[in-house]
Amino acid sequence: MNISLDWIKDFVDLPEGLSDRELSERITLGVCEVEGYERTGVMPGKVTVAAVRAVAPHPDADKLHLATVDIGGGNEATVVCGAPNCRAGIKVPYAFLGTSFPGGFTLEKKKIRGIVSEGMLCSEQELGLSDNHEGLLELASDAPVGVKLSEVLDGAVDDLVLDIDNKSLTHRPDLWGHYGMAREFAAVFEKPFKDKFDTSWTNNLKARIDKSGAKPPVTIHVDKDSANRGFLGLSVDGVSIGESPEWMRKRLIVAGMRPINSIVDISNYVMLETGIPNHIFDRSTIEGGKIVVRRAGDEQTFVTLDEQERKLIPSDTLVCDAGNPSAIAGIMGGLKSSVADDTSGIMIEVANWTDAEIRRTSTRLGLRTDASQRYEKSLDSRQLEKTVLRIFELVLELNPEATAVGGIQSDNMPDPVELAIETSPARIAAVLGEDVGEKRLTGILEALGFIVKSIPGAVTGTDGKGKTHLIHVPTWRSTKDIECEADIVEEIGRIIGYDSITPVSPAHDIEALRLSSAKIMTRKAQDYMVLRGRALEVMTYPLVGEALLKKASWPIHNEGLVLANALTSEHDRMRPSLVPSLLEATANNRKEHDIFRIFEVGRSYVDLGGENFSRDLHQIGVVFQETKTNPFAELADTMEGLLSYLGLPSRMVPADPLKGNSLIPAAWAGSHPHEMVDIQVMGRSRGVILTLHPQVGRAFKIKGRTALAVLDLTEVITAGVKDKTVFKPLDRFPGSDFDITVVTPAETYAVEVSAVVKGMKMKELRSVGILDVFDLGEEGKALTLHIEFRNPEKTLDAAFIKEAEDKVITVLDKAGFPLRS
Repeated sequence: MNISLDWIKDFVDLPEGLSDRELSERITLGVCEVEGYERTGVMPGKVTVAAVRAVAPHPDADKLHLATVDIGGGNEATVVCGAPNCRAGIKVPYAFLGTSFPGGFTLEKKKIRGIVSEGMLCSEQELGLSDNHEGLLELASDAPVGVKLSEVLDGAVDDLVLDIDNKSLTHRPDLWGHYGMAREFAAVFEKPFKDKFDTSWTNNLKARIDKSGAKPPVTIHVDKDSANRGFLGLSVDGVSIGESPEWMRKRLIVAGMRPINSIVDISNYVMLETGIPNHIFDRSTIEGGKIVVRRAGDEQTFVTLDEQERKLIPSDTLVCDAGNPSAIAGIMGGLKSSVADDTSGIMIEVANWTDAEIRRTSTRLGLRTDASQRYEKSLDSRQLEKTVLRIFELVLELNPEATAVGGIQSDNMPDPVELAIETSPARIAAVLGEDVGEKRLTGILEALGFIVKSIPGAVTGTDGKGKTHLIHVPTWRSTKDIECEADIVEEIGRIIGYDSITPVSPAHDIEALRLSSAKIMTRKAQDYMVLRGRALEVMTYPLVGEALLKKASWPIHNEGLVLANALTSEHDRMRPSLVPSLLEATANNRKEHDIFRIFEVGRSYVDLGGENFSRDLHQIGVVFQETKTNPFAELADTMEGLLSYLGLPSRMVPADPLKGNSLIPAAWAGSHPHEMVDIQVMGRSRGVILTLHPQVGRAFKIKGRTALAVLDLTEVITAGVKDKTVFKPLDRFPGSDFDITVVTPAETYAVEVSAVVKGMKMKELRSVGILDVFDLGEEGKALTLHIEFRNPEKTLDAAFIKEAEDKVITVLDKAGFPLRS
């Protein structure tokens, strides 16, 4: 948004001596972000008045001319010019070589199509006066040749234009006009605010409106269920459509708007001044002398002012006459109701609309206008009357014979909402860390439009917590911005300047933070997987798409947890499991690495439906990837070690892929028919280890052998686990390790074989682990066990070791797992 300082000076006298940069920085620090600034209306010193004496065609260019110009003092110059209005007899601005223009370029001597141009004849755009570049700026015929352009050009105003970042005004609906912005300038620079729109001004204009006493030619009705938050209308007769005065057109151009005609320009001018959008109807187009604000009621089309056909839905709010819609409320008027060259009677509409509804409708229609931008910020309905009166004042200024008919019509105007906040200078100083003082605090708030009153009998305590002042918030700040005491503190801080507050060290004690049991367990799991499991942690999105779930053949799609407005179909729902996300991460890593281990500590989501909606599951997912060897056994050992490290009593039992378990759906296509183990923690199934079926692996283009594990810690984290670690001294006596390879059927789980050995009642049997699994084809598979014998009270002799080994071999043989020959 562009803010003109020349316009701001209508309401406040700015301090002298400030550079453009200093002023912009003060506004950025105290009000809103100034993205840039530019000077307009400053005439370059080397631009003078010249008279065109003769014009000849350029010998080598059809669209260029050779102009011979009198530049004064008996001197002439030949200028190459392409302007269509370049002709003998006119007087135009002439720029000498070396002139620096507002656009940032300096005029230098050069050839244009082989002919040297001795200067330049200028348009309004090149001089920074407007955006008009269609031809040369033609000066008055009596302008003296050779004098500086600044001496003869009327209406050239030296103006500083600030480019305000709209995002920094989102919470400030009162700053979308020069009137509200000028109040901020006055507060920042400690200058009086000249409120032209005071009570006297209001009463004078109302007296001119109400004196006729005639019946209003247009009545207003607002449906209560519409998006309206106040509607005012005023009919005016005796209006003629023409060109706006120069001062108005220049201000509109500086603000970034194109002048159209006197009535449309007044409408836009007042919006840019007060920040309140409005619409002016040609009253002859209003059927039945009635304005009705209502919902559309059904799907229909409507042609807006930009001559585009818009598709409306039943919930859209429309401004209609007795027959048809005339405007989309808060966004844009209709083509049929706009003023024309022969318009003589108008109806001024100034209304307010529900911010959220305007935003939704504008977004759906893809129609973002200056009006909708302001309405969606939550405007103050108390400012509507001021806007109507300002429009009427300008209509009278351009049409002295115009008269108001029937007075100001209103409907659905809301009752004023009073907001008062209690605070004290001591409380504000405690938050800011800077003592402002009661006099300055009151001065700042009153400059911003607040009313400050002392609370009778209130005393600030020694702790500074007492509230001694009542701050009445102006209505234009209470719609969205000011809500609580902290907002008052912010007002003081930004005006005095946060850079003026003396920085001090925090007064709070720094104490060690005690982690929750859930965070402790999570960190322990992460530490173990990285340091012992030699895996790398990955983090995937909790949002997935239906395509990924189908690719993983995952039967649960969480249709009840689909986002209403997803940014992309690839992330449109909460994931039902970590497995699809881990498979996608595995596929991505497999493109770069043959062997790797990854894990994720994350959440999956159960679709419960109804009021309960969903339930979060805290899980750990692990993937071991190898090229040739099966990592299933290593993954099982790692998970067993993880459970032991976390202090969770557990055991692993064979699982049936057709039945599934709590984490893997029954008959999931990714479950291996023979290599799947159920992890039972505290007697309940809380995890699974499996080898990925090649069918799903091919879908993700994962080459090699993939083992997958998922462990659900939701209930364990919630309940917490007591640390039952018991200190045991290091073994004083050596033990004996025994590795044995047995042959098992292909469908036998390794855990079944190890369970046979663990079931031996031998106190010297310390541990049983799985070293390797080797596929023997039709003969089954070879399984290598690592067994440790140890007696904490003595060294094992050779005879016992031999007896124990033989006993293990015998027990395994009887169980159907003979020693491999």
